[in-house]
Amino acid sequence: MRKVIAADDTHLHDNDASRTFLFEKLKDIVVDESNLCFISDRQKSITNGITKVYNHAHHAYGMRHLSENLWVNHHCGDSLYLYYNEAKAYSLEEFNDYSVEFKDKSLEALKERHAYVLKSKGNKMVPAAERIARKKMIEGYSLYVENITVDGNQFTVFSAGSTSTVNLLEKLCSCREYDLVKIPCTHAMTALSSKHDDEYGMNIYEYSSPINKATTYLLAYSKSINVVPIESE
Repeated sequence: MRKVIAADDTHLHDNDASRTFLFEKLKDIVVDESNLCFISDRQKSITNGITKVYNHAHHAYGMRHLSENLWVNHHCGDSLYLYYNEAKAYSLEEFNDYSVEFKDKSLEALKERHAYVLKSKGNKMVPAAERIARKKMIEGYSLYVENITVDGNQFTVFSAGSTSTVNLLEKLCSCREYDLVKIPCTHAMTALSSKHDDEYGMNIYEYSSPINKATTYLLAYSKSINVVPIESE
């Protein structure tokens, strides 16, 4: 019969020395043997402490903690039932079947998210940025604008009780929203409308930061992102 011990980081300092000390004291009570199994929440210092002190015991990760990681970091909520089936499989064949199906479902979900981002040729920004831009375009229709430079890049925009200065070349507005959000603010949209007339709708992409583009988003998530670097680095 296998003995199981659950280990987490509650009320403990997260470092190797404290965990090693804990397991050394625990070993006085719980003998190191092959039918002993530790289940932890993937804290590296717990793993290190068990490895140093318990040479014969097994070490596994908690099913719930792994599922939380899949849900939060890999967005696999719709496929978690396959993960639980995989974790509870009683045979290697059954485990492998669920494992393949879970992997296929995860890839399918990833492709669907990418397809959603690129579903329209006109939708050059990610959906959230696109919604912000369209909202600012509508709000800009009610403002009055005056071109203050010959090159057509600097404008004064008047609204109820306030005046803002827009520099399209520098992608700046005195309201500071354009500077920080990196999408033309209401005042910048009014300036763009004055400069490009009816065709300015397609120019909002040129005057927005590349960080809001769908292609930039896809490139950013095209490779694995490791929160903590590998030990050698």
